[in-house]
Amino acid sequence: MKTLYPLICASLVFLSCLSSPTKNADTIASANDGEASPSFIQETKKHYFVDGKTGLIVFQKEYPSDWEIVTKPIYNLDQDFPSFLYLMQNNKGMKAFNSPTQQFVSYQNPEYSQMMQDYGMTNIRPVISPEEFVAYEIKPMMEKNGFEFLSQRQFPDVLAHIEDQKRKYDMPNMDFNLYSTEWINKDHIKALVTFNQLVLNQDVPGYRNESITIWSYQMGYFFAPTDIYESDMKIAIQADMNQIENQNWQKYQLQVNNFRQQQRTAQHNELMRNNQIQFDQHQKTMRDQSAANDANHARFMDNLRGTSTSTSYASSSNHSNFIDMIREEQNVSLNGKIFKVEAGAENYWMNSDGKYIKSNDQFYDPNRDALYDNQRWDLTNKQN
Repeated sequence: MKTLYPLICASLVFLSCLSSPTKNADTIASANDGEASPSFIQETKKHYFVDGKTGLIVFQKEYPSDWEIVTKPIYNLDQDFPSFLYLMQNNKGMKAFNSPTQQFVSYQNPEYSQMMQDYGMTNIRPVISPEEFVAYEIKPMMEKNGFEFLSQRQFPDVLAHIEDQKRKYDMPNMDFNLYSTEWINKDHIKALVTFNQLVLNQDVPGYRNESITIWSYQMGYFFAPTDIYESDMKIAIQADMNQIENQNWQKYQLQVNNFRQQQRTAQHNELMRNNQIQFDQHQKTMRDQSAANDANHARFMDNLRGTSTSTSYASSSNHSNFIDMIREEQNVSLNGKIFKVEAGAENYWMNSDGKYIKSNDQFYDPNRDALYDNQRWDLTNKQN
């Protein structure tokens, strides 16, 4: 499904942009070198999210210095652009982590969906609502681990940022759902579980009135004792809100995307050239076939009229040419079979294909003639 590739990449790039309102590194550098953010009442440190293939910093965030941060780039959806798994924790009992992004495709037309499954597509799945996902997947998991549901929680600032990003990237056909639920266990550990879902509706290229939905989701988990739950959660959210994206990474993304576009253009041009070559070959074959048909028809009509047409019986080994037009006939026999040949010669030599050679030379033997490629020729008997 190469036609879906640009759409999938677009959704992934947009999803990464929506994760937090990134800022320009040059703009914020001076602020970071000065006083710490008012929300950080303790010493902070920077953590760099690094692309594992190029070594480039993708973006950076700032956390309290006593937080342990571990990140890992993964390439499950794009071989060039990573998403990141993270694990954050501190010695007060806070722990936060996320899950890999999962991506699916949904088709409105069941027959088209079945066709794509037959082609080997395995990530076909109808879009699931956040409420359904929490009810069927999150709730059983949390209850199994001793957590009780408290409520759904809204984050208006994040939702407003999402709408700003949609307008910035001019993607009105894309929806982003942020659905957060809070839980608690008997040890007074609270949990915030966030379901991030991106839904992109798109027409199928090359298919009229056929549309698809590309959708993906990622889970975020935050656990902390009730006495530090709100403060540590706000610190984590502020770290996301102040994420700084590396301009060199942005340039690299642009270079890769330009290269991909050049490849797609080259592949398209190569396809068009191959199609033209096949069309030209087909046209030539049709012309050759037409000419052959005309020649066969002419020979047939000449035979009916009794006129003379020279027909060449030449093999790849340059067999000699001879006249095959019937005027007067002579019966000859070979191996008990009777053949009609053109009259007027003393000897008739014949091969296994029924072709014959006339000769008036009593000493001529075509089996010793290099022109006939050492084929076997047998001398026939003339019939009276």
